[in-house]
Amino acid sequence: MRHGGDIYTVSELTGKSPYEILDMSSSVNPLPLPEKIKKKVIEKFPFLHKYPDTEARAFVRTLSELYDIPSEKIICGNGLTELIYLTVQALKPESVLLLEPTFTEYERACKFNDINDIERIFSLSKEKIIEMLWKTMKERKYAMVFICNPNNPTGWLIEKSEILKLASLYEDTIFVVDEAFIDFVPEESLFREVSPNIIVLRSLTKFYGLAGLRFGYAVASIQIVERIKKYRHPWSINSLAQLIAEEIIRDEDFKRQSYEFFKSEKDFFERSLNELKLKYFPSVANFYLFEIPKKGVFQYMIERGVLIRDCSNFYGLNENFIRVSVKSRAENERFFKEMKEFLRS
Repeated sequence: MRHGGDIYTVSELTGKSPYEILDMSSSVNPLPLPEKIKKKVIEKFPFLHKYPDTEARAFVRTLSELYDIPSEKIICGNGLTELIYLTVQALKPESVLLLEPTFTEYERACKFNDINDIERIFSLSKEKIIEMLWKTMKERKYAMVFICNPNNPTGWLIEKSEILKLASLYEDTIFVVDEAFIDFVPEESLFREVSPNIIVLRSLTKFYGLAGLRFGYAVASIQIVERIKKYRHPWSINSLAQLIAEEIIRDEDFKRQSYEFFKSEKDFFERSLNELKLKYFPSVANFYLFEIPKKGVFQYMIERGVLIRDCSNFYGLNENFIRVSVKSRAENERFFKEMKEFLRS
């Protein structure tokens, strides 16, 4: 399983229905879609016989008005991952730097586009990775640097002032800043401060809980957006995804409820981790990376219908590292009950 959320493979392996599986591996908001948005979806069902808007104009206008971003600087895609691949394909960087451990699709997108000059710096310390980043940038010129912020799987945040300073000093380097989890710390987003060499990628999957609809967007210079558009497939974003995306980014009640929910559940999560004496990485997002002192936890959990993220396919990590997302109280309690039993076994 390359990513979290593959309840379908677990269903085949265990014989359990996908609905029976407790998915702690995908970092998606478990709160339900607001009723008023569900009603609007039902109202729009008769419109499904029409092709979707390739430009997602309604969403782009809404985002532009809400955050005072020129619409020409916005491009939408079928999830953030599509935009990663399109960005690499359109810009064709000769050399790429990755800050590991990080989202594995950056490397895959590069290799898919025959870009093999990929270098990495690795650390499980945020302070160390920032120090190494500055040192590495001074030693060599890179065409593109990927920065996942907050980072997946560690959950750390590099302050936007640090990234802006880097981008201002290395103007020939394109900094692709993946803000899939930035809604948990919105004040640190760069999407209103993009410069000619900064591309910001955003997702509605995590904070807004729309993993099944696939909707993401990028904010970049007009020139970069136009280049990416040349490689985008027509009708890649379905009509329902566009409608719900447009509505939910305006829903301040849903945002407030989500912040309150995650604050409460993250407090519970950290207390539970401390009670089990598990070493975890401080996270600003809705997931935690931690190290298990014994092997076999992934299979143990699978057999009990609980899916966690085995982090062994992240660069520099092994099977003792797992990433677990914050869910509802009942789901979190079930997970920690099973974890306690595993540690005792």
